[in-house]
Amino acid sequence: MEYYNIKRNDFVRLNSVIYLEAQENYTLFHLKDGSSVISSTTLKRHEERLSLNVFLRVNRSTLVNSAFVKKVTKKDQTNFVKLKNGLEIKVSRRRRDTLDLIAS
Repeated sequence: MEYYNIKRNDFVRLNSVIYLEAQENYTLFHLKDGSSVISSTTLKRHEERLSLNVFLRVNRSTLVNSAFVKKVTKKDQTNFVKLKNGLEIKVSRRRRDTLDLIAS
């Protein structure tokens, strides 16, 4: 199991992170146990450090763990990623190519 350093003394298992959400200059890690952990680092910095074949950018403010993607849906020309916890996240037009990585 890989661990990821969120803060100086805060580590989280990568396989327990469902998605990361940007909130201004902070990042919220949403975990599979329903809890969340906040980091004072930007989403862009986390994206640079995380494995790009596991965590995929689907829109301006969200990185999704591909292991937690249940399916990809399309509603009225808009793509959504449905996660195993039931949450649907909109995929931006510029990130549609990410869907090919999720499908494979």
